[in-house]
Amino acid sequence: MPEAIDISQLYEVGNRKFFAATLNANGTFGAKTYHEGLIEIKVEFSQEITEINADDNPAFITLAGPVTGEGTVKFAVLPYSVYSKFFNVSLDKNGAVVVSGKAKAPKYVAFGYYSQVGDGSESCFTLYKAAFSLPSLNSVSFDGKTIRDLTLEVKVYPYTYRDVGGKPQQVSYTILNSETNKAIWEEVQAAIYVPDCTVAEGE
Repeated sequence: MPEAIDISQLYEVGNRKFFAATLNANGTFGAKTYHEGLIEIKVEFSQEITEINADDNPAFITLAGPVTGEGTVKFAVLPYSVYSKFFNVSLDKNGAVVVSGKAKAPKYVAFGYYSQVGDGSESCFTLYKAAFSLPSLNSVSFDGKTIRDLTLEVKVYPYTYRDVGGKPQQVSYTILNSETNKAIWEEVQAAIYVPDCTVAEGE
């Protein structure tokens, strides 16, 4: 008889514990902070494939471009206090959020979330270099059933890191699981996990 498949490892439910961290100009990350109110994350990834014809072989050389993503992140609530982390905005001397178009480049952040796997374990998804667009201004009258949600458009780009051999590599996102990656799970919760990083106990 064929071995039974444990379907509890094949599905995930829910999303929670949304987190974000500023991506600094030198490639390091700021503090990993958590924000409540996540409703939905939908990001579609794509990769451009170029085939070069030679010797009557239509795919003599196949080149794969970087993996990029584009989609939306929906919140039930997004505190104004986090606007300066996600967007090119500033606070005036009275603490008001000031939105302007003077910034030359988007603000890049790493972000991610956790989901529950059917076997009881937990998975952490981390996207490393993302640029969020400001939410649209809209408002609805409260009817006792609905609230105004905030949907942010986001673009995800590859992040460059050095692998265990010191060579530069690119990553668009990673997945860590509390069971599969049990040996390092607790140690990598406090900061953004970078592939091939050295994980020390108590880090």
